[in-house]
Amino acid sequence: MATGRRAIIMSAACAMVLKTMNREGAVPVKTIVVSLLKGGVGKTFLATHLAWYLAEQGDNRVAFLDLDPQGSSTRRLAGERTGWFSADLFDPEARLELTDAPGITVFAADPRLQMVKAAADVGDFLSRFPALAAHFDHCVIDTGPKWDELTLSAMAVADAVIAPVQVAEDSIECAKMLLTALKKAEGARGGRKVDFLGLLPSMVNPFDRREMDNAVKLARAVGEKLMFPAFIKARPTYKHSAEQHHPVWRATGSGAKAAADEIRPILAEIVRRMDDRRQSAA
Repeated sequence: MATGRRAIIMSAACAMVLKTMNREGAVPVKTIVVSLLKGGVGKTFLATHLAWYLAEQGDNRVAFLDLDPQGSSTRRLAGERTGWFSADLFDPEARLELTDAPGITVFAADPRLQMVKAAADVGDFLSRFPALAAHFDHCVIDTGPKWDELTLSAMAVADAVIAPVQVAEDSIECAKMLLTALKKAEGARGGRKVDFLGLLPSMVNPFDRREMDNAVKLARAVGEKLMFPAFIKARPTYKHSAEQHHPVWRATGSGAKAAADEIRPILAEIVRRMDDRRQSAA
């Protein structure tokens, strides 16, 4: 698509978001978006583990929206409640037969997400998303690696955004791109702030001096306030548990225990920050 035409479409989409959010107000369901405008940074890992963690807290009803056309989260959550599709939220003619059952309900990615390219699609999503509030306590949204109508839709309904980031040489540019996208989303929401929980260094090798140096450069570039106060180590156990369609704390072995002891406090802190800041805003 030509750059000029793309800009016109995105501008129109932003205008539609603004109109809808002013009319509807804040969406009641607690919605957290996992996003960074780059692939391979651990978004799917973090999003799926966050959903698993939330689902285990009491009888939480968690909606998981896979807005990444690649569908990695859909495959990893194959053991959860399925049969719904995120593309239906962009289709005003699709029936939304929702459930109130505790646990995770997966709104899967399918090829129709590739067709979400117009301002009207964003408007349709915004008009249908509030229906989830009557059936779910939390919503976790996994996004793709680029700024498009799918990512804009996610940002428009987000209460909070967490951004896993690899500490590579291009991390600073990726972080700046995301922060710019957040500003655009806030403009689209009529100035209503997106609660940014921070950049979370992901899949880090703490014994790699270059990665540690890149982490320091990233913190200096964006400011420590924008950095999440933890990092996720690179562990084979994380990959293995994902392939088995369950969180790492359900795996066995000493490696799984060490991974669980690392990731669960990080997930707890993400949820705590989202809840505390939402209460402060209220």
